[in-house]
Amino acid sequence: MTAEFQVQKSGLIGQDWKTICRGPEAKAREVFLRQLRLHSVGRFRLLDASGRVVEEGKSLPLFSDN
Repeated sequence: MTAEFQVQKSGLIGQDWKTICRGPEAKAREVFLRQLRLHSVGRFRLLDASGRVVEEGKSLPLFSDN
């Protein structure tokens, strides 16, 4: 049995986290990185099997005003 990692999503404030993916580490990391690249708003985090935050990031807008 493999450990199940989780990817969670939240708004900009980061109070209400919702799990959007569960699975093996490789799949969860791929989903986490894809979410950071494709979404223009929100915060994402990757949790290990014990529920500890491994990585956390905030998506950046694809286009800026600069």
